[in-house]
Amino acid sequence: MSTGRIPGASCRRTRPHISREIDCARGHVGSRWRVRRKRRGKSTNTGKGRPQAGGRPGVEITELVPGIYRVPIPIPAPLREVNCYAARGRHGWTLVDTGFHTAAAEEAWRQAFGLLGIRPSDIEAIIVTHFHPDHYGAAGWLQRLSGAPVYMHDREVAVARRVWREATVKDLETFAERQAVPGHLRPGLVERRRQVLSWVQPQPEVTPVPEGASLAVGDRSFRVLWTPGHTDGLMVLWNEEEGILLANDLILGDISPNISAGPLAAPDPLDRYLASLAKVRELPAVRVLPGHRRPFDDLRNRCDELRAHHERRLKDVVDIVRRRGEATGWEVALDLFGPVMNSSANVEFALGEAVAHLEYLARRSALTVTDEGGAVRYRLPR
Repeated sequence: MSTGRIPGASCRRTRPHISREIDCARGHVGSRWRVRRKRRGKSTNTGKGRPQAGGRPGVEITELVPGIYRVPIPIPAPLREVNCYAARGRHGWTLVDTGFHTAAAEEAWRQAFGLLGIRPSDIEAIIVTHFHPDHYGAAGWLQRLSGAPVYMHDREVAVARRVWREATVKDLETFAERQAVPGHLRPGLVERRRQVLSWVQPQPEVTPVPEGASLAVGDRSFRVLWTPGHTDGLMVLWNEEEGILLANDLILGDISPNISAGPLAAPDPLDRYLASLAKVRELPAVRVLPGHRRPFDDLRNRCDELRAHHERRLKDVVDIVRRRGEATGWEVALDLFGPVMNSSANVEFALGEAVAHLEYLARRSALTVTDEGGAVRYRLPR
């Protein structure tokens, strides 16, 4: 297994050094934005985009640790934006995650490039932490724009190739039917999946990286850690020298990442997720940079909170099945999440989360599973 450092773009020409003065203290007299450098360890606003047409505010950039900038990219999903990162190096920039490929994402990236003084040719590498469209979707567009290599964990490359094709739309429809999703909701799930397929085009040419490899993120070296559960091949990036964890969607600071079973997911995703929490819990992280919302510092405590959350949810699922006598995946999702299932996206997330917990319990003989009339039903063991 390789543990050598993978450079951002070793075969590309050396680019001029981008001065700290220009990149970190850039501003326009009379304009409504400024990039300022603040002290290490604080989340500080380092840039706000110029107002767009119609008065819509632009992208706001934050330098979270020296040389690593949070670039919030708008997404057509309930969380509204994804944290992408731009890391400055001596000879160029590394991007971590990309957003959906939408017109709004393109505009946000172009604003960010302008604020940070990034030319497309300055981008040395694009790192995609997992295949979900809010992280993977614009990678192909950014690769065509810059010519930079795109890196993903080797296990996730195969997942992305399997998931992002038209044939998987039918797989989702069949899964929804077997979990007893009402018929009038299934067309919305299918329509949304087809729309999402359009938001990951063009797809990138990906260079796979293995567990334990070292990736250059700007001038820092980060070790690749395989942490499945949220997806089968999700990777986090760990910088031991400064205690920085690029955690993407493995760990979020104030919400629980979605853990979903589904037609193309590996078996028992919740068990894999809990094992991944245990894997990273002991890292001596000083700063955790997540895929959504704010950064945080107490990695161990947050891992414990997330484990406790899923233990409570497992108990809730057992109580739902006991109260109903038997339950389908849809019925459990309805009892757990009913008020928030107000869109096709939320229906898909809630259903997958409910079935992941049901599957975890069934594999440990806490529930029994029957298939009656094409629908899966769960009961307490007798």
